[in-house]
Amino acid sequence: MQEAMIVDITLNNVQEMVMQNSKRLPVLLNFWSPLNEQSKLANTILEKLAQEFAGKFILAKINAAQQTDLAQKLGSPNIPFYKLIQNGDIVTEYEGLLSEDAYRSMLNNYIKDEPSEVMRKQANEAFANGEFDQAVQLLGEAAKLNANNYKIHLDLVQMYLHTGHLDNAKNLFYKLPEEAQKDPKGKELDGILYFSDAIANSPDIQTLQDTLAKNPNDCTALHFLAGFLMLNGQAENALQTLLKLFSIDRGFEECLPQKSLIKAFEMLSAKAPELVTIYRRKFQSLLY
Repeated sequence: MQEAMIVDITLNNVQEMVMQNSKRLPVLLNFWSPLNEQSKLANTILEKLAQEFAGKFILAKINAAQQTDLAQKLGSPNIPFYKLIQNGDIVTEYEGLLSEDAYRSMLNNYIKDEPSEVMRKQANEAFANGEFDQAVQLLGEAAKLNANNYKIHLDLVQMYLHTGHLDNAKNLFYKLPEEAQKDPKGKELDGILYFSDAIANSPDIQTLQDTLAKNPNDCTALHFLAGFLMLNGQAENALQTLLKLFSIDRGFEECLPQKSLIKAFEMLSAKAPELVTIYRRKFQSLLY
């Protein structure tokens, strides 16, 4: 996963960090001071965007209160102030504080997606239009452009799942590096694979409901039901079902209720963090 590139600029590194690096990536030269509240806020916003755009631009910070000679040499007026530099040239600059959306819009005007990302997006568009073979072909070409872009492989896993190719999805996903599997999208796909396996031998949903109507504490039926609910976008109902199963028999099938709860929390951590927080607390209250 790409990391944000944030560096403090001094006389010693300005040539390398700003001028030379701008030949490969846009460099946002930000003039600020800890004594200026607006410039501190601008710094906070830009550092957040450096995380969001990780690997796509360099945030080069100049503390104008400390690096006074350098700030003057680079022509800084009143702070907050930034200059965006590409290939050694200033392409845009601005004096004053902007909103987060305005900074983001400015960056989007000058930052181009890496070629494999462009092709990955084309593949997703093709898939959305029902062109599965075309999407797979585009992802294959994207992987040739950048073998380290694991998002390509996660997209392919997702496409396999959507088209019912569960074995292909499993075979590909579990060959991916840990970095990909621990990515938020990777955790979501891992959860889908887990609960797909969990219901592989389940009877249909109507039979499960009939079983639970006769015996609401049927552990096997409850676990099957939780799997169906997770895979059909009913996360909270699934978590409630798993908590009920845990309270009935936490040792069922070698502690399966706890394993499934943890897997559900990981699966939902990016898309529903507040829900996860609520149900983690409920789970912990049952543990002790």
